Amino acid sequence: ETLSLLFVPPAEGGGMEIFMKIAICDDEVIFHNNIQALCIDLLKDYALEFQYFFSGDDFLQSNSLFDILFLDIEMTGIDGISVKDQMSLKHLDTKIIFSTYHEERMIEAFGENVIGFLTKPVQKDAITLLIDKFIKFSKKNLIEWNDANKHYSICIDNIDYIEAQDKYTNVICGKDAYLIRRTMKEWENCLPQENFCRVNRSLLVHMKLFDKIGNLSHLKNGLKVQISRKYKESIIEKYKIYIRKKAGEL
Repeated sequence: ETLSLLFVPPAEGGGMEIFMKIAICDDEVIFHNNIQALCIDLLKDYALEFQYFFSGDDFLQSNSLFDILFLDIEMTGIDGISVKDQMSLKHLDTKIIFSTYHEERMIEAFGENVIGFLTKPVQKDAITLLIDKFIKFSKKNLIEWNDANKHYSICIDNIDYIEAQDKYTNVICGKDAYLIRRTMKEWENCLPQENFCRVNRSLLVHMKLFDKIGNLSHLKNGLKVQISRKYKESIIEKYKIYIRKKAGEL
């Protein structure tokens, strides 16, 4: 079972809305209500889209990308630790804030995308510190643009690949896609070169998706692409550096 809510703050002076997608995964309804109320209070400048999950299985089946996931460690069925591990295997870069009644389980919950922990019942001071930490981090890793009087942003880590479409580019982030009026060259200039590579004239791919490098590349999301001879040698070297960096050798 899942529920969703879109909260848009009152417009002041015709300013742009900044959207943030928040998931709450917990088998206690009171926790959903508590987190929602605190987020609305703390994120007054954001238009917030909430989605509520009552089990780890429900969340994983959604296969959606969110900016933040508030995740309970102890749940019926698959627990929060297992959800985090499955997200890592699926290359979901949503930032996780764990919650628990039992502080001793926090040591199991550390991970690449885990930004902190909350002890239940959640206190405003504790969640304020973690949301501030998330905002400071995300501002360094955001691509932002305006369209139809709305302000949008994408976390760079959530981008899978970018595909040229005439005067536009299609930015793929998991199940979400954004059609943006920006050239491939502009994307190359604004994205971190160590994490993205041009594989042919019309495709720019995040290194996290490569299974192997060859004439025909099979990406981890099932996409098959032909790598241009022009880019092949540089991609192989860049991929080796990327793997070593991820393994902690650099």
